[in-house]
Amino acid sequence: MLELDTRRAIENLNAYTTPPGSQSAFIHHGSPVPVQMSLFLDLWNRTQSTELLRNFYPRLKQYYLFMAGHSGSSTTRTLKSNLTKTWDYFYNSGGWDDYPPQKYVHAERLEATVAPMVSTSHCIRSAKILKMAAQALNLKDDVRSYEQDIRMFSAAIQKNAWDEEAGYFGYVVHDETGQPIRLLRTETGENLNKGLDGCYPLVAGICTDDQSRRILHHLRSEGEIWSWIGLSAVDQSAGYYRKDGYWNGTVWMPHQWFFWKRLLDLDEAELARRIAHTGLEVWKKEVENSYHCMEHFIIETGRGAGWHQFGALSAPVLSWFSSYYRTGHVTTGYDLWVDKKTFNQDNSELILHLMNYSERPAGRSTILVCMNPHYAYRATYNGRPADVTVYEPGTLAVHIANGKPAGTVKISRID
Repeated sequence: MLELDTRRAIENLNAYTTPPGSQSAFIHHGSPVPVQMSLFLDLWNRTQSTELLRNFYPRLKQYYLFMAGHSGSSTTRTLKSNLTKTWDYFYNSGGWDDYPPQKYVHAERLEATVAPMVSTSHCIRSAKILKMAAQALNLKDDVRSYEQDIRMFSAAIQKNAWDEEAGYFGYVVHDETGQPIRLLRTETGENLNKGLDGCYPLVAGICTDDQSRRILHHLRSEGEIWSWIGLSAVDQSAGYYRKDGYWNGTVWMPHQWFFWKRLLDLDEAELARRIAHTGLEVWKKEVENSYHCMEHFIIETGRGAGWHQFGALSAPVLSWFSSYYRTGHVTTGYDLWVDKKTFNQDNSELILHLMNYSERPAGRSTILVCMNPHYAYRATYNGRPADVTVYEPGTLAVHIANGKPAGTVKISRID
């Protein structure tokens, strides 16, 4: 919605959040994946509206406190590992109905004792987004609370969920007292979470360098997560992969979008572009053939499937198109907070003031910028030349060094 109408995107965010003190912490509709946090961040980075910030921060804080298990009625954090689960509110942790470990949990009625990765990972990412907002509002106590939660949830995942052999994070099984005891596996001992859920701590931004390397390998490797039409929900080399599932054997746009956005934080610009470009081409081909906005795409055939008017599930293609082809557009990952953005009249110059919350001080972040396509460009960051990758005339990937909490990007045309 944001790529079509900013006002309606704000209305959408307002519809799913509630005033502080309301009986309902938020409006629950479908899978409890807090996409509203990402919408809020993109709205801020697009508008820098302090009115929007002050209005939505308390609503989103209330939403977060429930998801993180802090609200009195919330049952998301009842396990002693501090991993969260949302089975009490909906059967679907991440929207992925027949995702193998989730399907197994329901078949065996293990909802009370098994936690996925997607729920805790989104709590961490939500806390990081709200921490940036609280910092902008000078709410120091809130900042400290988010930092405590980030440490708690990160430790819960790292202590209990990493599978060194598989290179994935697993569903964590607990005993009847709530203590974590093992990872969920098949009868042959294979990690049952070899798929996007097993990669989700990468989106949270809590992986070690080695964990990131191994997960990135899964994401980019043909025959594992990568398929010819995008990121497979399930690792294609897993013993439980199948070609005829709803999520198992298919590609969906929404979860690809979360990974794509995180890849910009990791300066994995080429893999990010590969995901976006592939998604755009797959969607374009299907729409040209059928004029339908399908739910998902089948890896075996490349064709769309599911409900033929499920436009919201194709919404990420609008974001990808804007990020690479829409003049006057700036796209960041999750760790950059835009303080001020100024294009000149013909979009041939840009000044971008940023706060950088990356926890990779020795690394770099990627910013995607669409400038006037009639010129060539140079970029600086804090007065020093910044590396630039040109994808299309005017479409730039600007690679900035992390390590400083604030900085200024300047892009100017080369006459």
